[in-house]
Amino acid sequence: MFFQYILEVWKSLTRRRVRVFIEEKEYELLDAKSGNFSVITYNIAGLPQVISSAKTDRSSSIAHIGSLVNDFDVAHIQEDFNYNYYLYQSGNLHPYRTISMGLAIFGDGLDSLSKYPITNFKRVEWQNRTGSDRLTPKGFSHCTMHLALGVAVDFYNIHANSQDHPRAAKARRANYLQLANYINKHSVGKAIVVAGDFNSHFAFSEDNLEEFMVKTHLQDSWIMLERDDVMPTIDPLFLCMDIMDIDNESESIDKIMFRSNEQITLMPKKYEVEREKFVDKLGEPLSDHWPVSVVFDWMINE
Repeated sequence: MFFQYILEVWKSLTRRRVRVFIEEKEYELLDAKSGNFSVITYNIAGLPQVISSAKTDRSSSIAHIGSLVNDFDVAHIQEDFNYNYYLYQSGNLHPYRTISMGLAIFGDGLDSLSKYPITNFKRVEWQNRTGSDRLTPKGFSHCTMHLALGVAVDFYNIHANSQDHPRAAKARRANYLQLANYINKHSVGKAIVVAGDFNSHFAFSEDNLEEFMVKTHLQDSWIMLERDDVMPTIDPLFLCMDIMDIDNESESIDKIMFRSNEQITLMPKKYEVEREKFVDKLGEPLSDHWPVSVVFDWMINE
């Protein structure tokens, strides 16, 4: 198994690297007062095939994912490690894409693909991680996307610390405090979307999602659209369901949160756990997560 892993790494190192320079692209923006956009967040299980927990072949599955996310205006990707070439070069049409950090161990696995111009892109590493999460510079990314002339929204792509044992949960709580502090410093007064693999549940007593939302004035799209704005209550005996069994009615660890500001109102209109779209010809999931998508309406506040 070790030699198989080394072979996977070697293939990735020798494969032609894709460099997409977002800052140098020229763009023109429409003059609009309202519109809509779709966001999808997807953990694509991009670790080397030999150690991946996904059932399907990684290179072909991630190539398929790259073409399927064309249907969404913004795609936040997690675990984009060893197969970024397939994600970007197998039919993906997003004109704005972040530069992959590369292989597992060296990269954070976070990439964003967008139909809107991306500027001011930054990566930030978590200050607290545990276990295997320490093997990568795991964290979050921050950028600005320009929806129209004078209409800018800050987007965050995150992958929080995994596992639910006490040390891991403590590190994850620290992740959200770090992210909240960053948002409150770098996105003051801005409309924002935070999407990614939160590795958290509202009902789990060791998580601090509600505190995070209060500190940042964020709202959760699943709670708003599927639960009529009713926050799940803390369950002392909480046990999470299998991640591949979730649907729109059950909570996913993959979440999309948002915040409006004085200039721009963001309103989620449709929430979907994309169970039907992201499968292979045999109906097998393309990753070990189901992607989650939200359609937002936006308008300028007159």
